[in-house]
Amino acid sequence: MVKLNTTFIISGGAGRVISSIPALEKYHRLNPDDDFKVLVSGWDSLFWSHPILQDRTFEANQKGTFNYHIKNNRVAVPEPYNVYGFYNQKLNIIQAFDEEINKTDDHSDLDEINLYTSSMEKVEGQMAYQHLLESSNKKKLIIFQPFGSGVRPSQNGPVDPSNRSMYPENYLSLVKKISEDAHILFISNQEQRHPQDNITQPINPQAHYFRHLFSLMERADYFLGIDSVGQYIAKAFNKPGLVMYGATSEKNYGFPNHFRIVRNPKRTPVYSPWRVSMQDTHFADRSNDQIMKFTEQDLQDIADIVNNDLNFKFSNLEKSEGGFYENNNTGEYR
Repeated sequence: MVKLNTTFIISGGAGRVISSIPALEKYHRLNPDDDFKVLVSGWDSLFWSHPILQDRTFEANQKGTFNYHIKNNRVAVPEPYNVYGFYNQKLNIIQAFDEEINKTDDHSDLDEINLYTSSMEKVEGQMAYQHLLESSNKKKLIIFQPFGSGVRPSQNGPVDPSNRSMYPENYLSLVKKISEDAHILFISNQEQRHPQDNITQPINPQAHYFRHLFSLMERADYFLGIDSVGQYIAKAFNKPGLVMYGATSEKNYGFPNHFRIVRNPKRTPVYSPWRVSMQDTHFADRSNDQIMKFTEQDLQDIADIVNNDLNFKFSNLEKSEGGFYENNNTGEYR
């Protein structure tokens, strides 16, 4: 019987694709004789410079994909959202990918998220970092992502039906409160910037946007954002930060032992079974409506934490009335 190599088809957005990397690395360790391939739609540059995955990863929508990468291989389409432990919030997405790809419930040997930059990208990142701070006369660089990929345009600004993104007026208020010593780089779509935002600077659009973002994140001092791709990149480059959560759970998508986690204590999110039960997802989105809306006091408290962090005064702040809850770096939540 002829032994077949494997082609993994990884679907979804950039954050989801990045989350598959530790399990794919583990598969390589456990199956050294499998000359496997990885197909992704639009995100192959995320794997550039990776010593194991760069030459195994291909764009899924290219001519010849079927004949060259699928026809003579065993195809696997891992779906972490279908994993029991994931939709019962016992596993995060990285562990769920491990269960799907490596058919195991032992996740103790999973590596960290490994993203790589080339020597030239490191130099470019350093030069960009210095230029941004010198041109703005600031001391620190914050990478800021207020919006996820699910936002939709409207007359009143971006709206996110998945309830993961900030409200435009909230994000503008927050950046006004952040340390005057910090230059804030806006990494969401430029068209989503608030019309009165004269504080943040949009990242320069480039052909390989994420490669540019990697090099900047590698040099940045802090990440501030929501549940989206930015937090995965920041975690990969071991950056401190604060992540605001709404409808999704840090148990599934976050890194509560690494980032400060903030959410609205007056609202408990309804689990959204995305990709599993779309009708229930629709009603979960309705139940979670406006869950990412913060009060001015909430935003001031968040800004205080960011400013303290930037000043190397890390505090374990917990509010029990009004305001918000924030993790104490132990993984325990109240």
